Amino acid sequence: MVELSALVRAAAMSERRGSDPDAVLVLAAQSDPEAFVALYDRYFERVFGYVCVRVASRAACEDITSQVFTNALANIDRFRARGPFAAWLFRIARNGVRDYHRSPMQESLSDELGAELRDDGAAPDELALARESRDQLRVLIAGLRRDRQHLLALRYGAGMSFDELGVALNIAPGTARVRVHRVLEELRRGCAHD
Repeated sequence: MVELSALVRAAAMSERRGSDPDAVLVLAAQSDPEAFVALYDRYFERVFGYVCVRVASRAACEDITSQVFTNALANIDRFRARGPFAAWLFRIARNGVRDYHRSPMQESLSDELGAELRDDGAAPDELALARESRDQLRVLIAGLRRDRQHLLALRYGAGMSFDELGVALNIAPGTARVRVHRVLEELRRGCAHD
């Protein structure tokens, strides 16, 4: 069990630094692995969303997300609050996606999303159009530089605000906003050419 005095010290450190809202949870997880559940619950959907933007296969997304949290838990004692926990966690996610794309065992584009769409009662022509649009967007995103893919995945997959993006990427929130806008314009130009 985590000592109350350790949590109070972590909260005081976090307030002095004015930074990481997860500092208390991280300290608790470093003392008691069972406390990592709070961090898992807090970030699971965001990490999964991030991975799904970068990887087409739902099964692969689930595997990568699971591995991200396994790696984070295994290395939680190595986390040193030089930056926010979220930035550290998303670096692990980024590395997991990179390793997946380098893997010779990488799955091809799956039909899982198409199967999900069929279940909602949409007409076949609507399904075909939706799949074509989704596939075109995936191709356009895959054609971006990896740093731009990462930026879009953080913003739209993980749902990060521009303030959170700034912290995660060590840039000003306004710079994050401009970079996202530029990448979206690049995607729009790519759609217009097709």
